[in-house]
Amino acid sequence: MPDNFLPDFQPVVTHGADTVQCLIRDKAVSATPEERVRQRVLHWLIRDKGRTKDNLRLEKSYPWVGDPDRTRIRSDIELLDSGDVLVVVECKRCDVQLDERVSQQAIEYAVKARARWIWTTNGESHAFLRKQGSRWQSVRSLEPLEVRGPPVVKPDFPASADDRGAVARYWQLFGDERFLDGLDDNDSRFALAVHRVLFGTPKKLPYSHDGVHILEDRGSAWHNFNNRSGGGYYTRYADFIAATQGRVEAVSVAVNHWHGGGLRLCVGFRKPTRTHHALQLNVDQCEWDARKNSWHIYHDGVMSQISRNIVMEAVREAQACRWIDRGDDGRERIYLGTLPDTSSANWRNSRELLANLIHYAMVRTNLREADSRSRQRARMRAKRP
Repeated sequence: MPDNFLPDFQPVVTHGADTVQCLIRDKAVSATPEERVRQRVLHWLIRDKGRTKDNLRLEKSYPWVGDPDRTRIRSDIELLDSGDVLVVVECKRCDVQLDERVSQQAIEYAVKARARWIWTTNGESHAFLRKQGSRWQSVRSLEPLEVRGPPVVKPDFPASADDRGAVARYWQLFGDERFLDGLDDNDSRFALAVHRVLFGTPKKLPYSHDGVHILEDRGSAWHNFNNRSGGGYYTRYADFIAATQGRVEAVSVAVNHWHGGGLRLCVGFRKPTRTHHALQLNVDQCEWDARKNSWHIYHDGVMSQISRNIVMEAVREAQACRWIDRGDDGRERIYLGTLPDTSSANWRNSRELLANLIHYAMVRTNLREADSRSRQRARMRAKRP
């Protein structure tokens, strides 16, 4: 790894050790570990790169409308060029690893600022991102400042799910090396295959299949999705824009642990008023097909507070009768397609499954909203004299 290009810097301490003097704001600010890193970055930008206060902006606040739990976000440092934001700098304390979570946080700031470059740093290590089209690409050089960092390491998918060392390295680089803790071999292979489909295969969009249209691939981000039971999931989701029957939705897909110890394949919707999972598909309902080297993906059709019969009727109304299958017990269930194993998964053989998952989740979220409105009307009728 090359030498760290940031020189050592000790900001002026004021009022004991509780505050330091900010080089840009000309006032005492709380001496948090993150702030000390920010002052070190500012010192280098001003002394070594000749940046002036007019070219630097701190704590710029942006409204955040897509999550009811967040109202505003603030970037640490913005480098301006003719009034536009050129680089967003995200500063972390020195013991924070520059992993996927940090990158996704910085991307949120950069999207709001409409920046073209991102620099994440903990004062000792650095990582850079450049916007290429609609995607953010990890790069080794931050060209606007003519600095270079260590080689960019990307999570490579193992050639075989049986290579335990390669699988462990993938999850470590992915940013959640404990993800596989407590999972059996089948669940481990399933999780890796889902990741291959969501994050490891290039997608040719827009793609339409039997009434659903996947319009855009919005990359990935770490999201919180709460459950009706009061719990929740926090993991990396693949984000898409999808539409059906005239409705456009922001859709997130991921594989999560659940309280029973296994996995759930989840599809969530991010709305201005709420964020929720419309589908939590238990992996133990899926069946391995050794001949096809794939899993058959099934869901039992269960929804809380809504009967399975109504769910099946909603599926028929969506002209998706092809999904309805009968299990060995004679009960109806939903068949959504096949998930190829890690070694063979690609866009062509997994796109129908992804489209069906999103479409089925849309059917369920529409059904939930219709049921909520029906209950609301019933309450209003009950209040009438």
